[in-house]
Amino acid sequence: MRKLSKEAFVTMGVCSKCKKPFGITVDLADERRNEYVFVWAFKINAEQAHREGYDSKTVHGGISYDPEYPGCPYCEEQAFYICGKCGSIVCWHGDREVTCPKCGNRGVVEEASSFDIRGGGY
Repeated sequence: MRKLSKEAFVTMGVCSKCKKPFGITVDLADERRNEYVFVWAFKINAEQAHREGYDSKTVHGGISYDPEYPGCPYCEEQAFYICGKCGSIVCWHGDREVTCPKCGNRGVVEEASSFDIRGGGY
């Protein structure tokens, strides 16, 4: 795994297949361009993530993947969408129409070049 910067933080994702939460380690890749990189993913329950402060910070920018990023720890998918209602990062398996496993919002996936990501402490 790459050495993390002091700007690294953890955000939460949810598996679209099994509906279980997981953590995603995110690091700042390029401060000038607000570029972030998904570095690692791990199983964690929502209560523990809240206690750790993984919902206390919001950033805006583009996202890429570290070459070693394993994807969702449940289904291994790397692709994701962000729910337009609750802001959850959700595993995406290529379906055009999706239903958020966290809040039930239904919608059509649209491509975006930047995102709002909520996370915190690492």
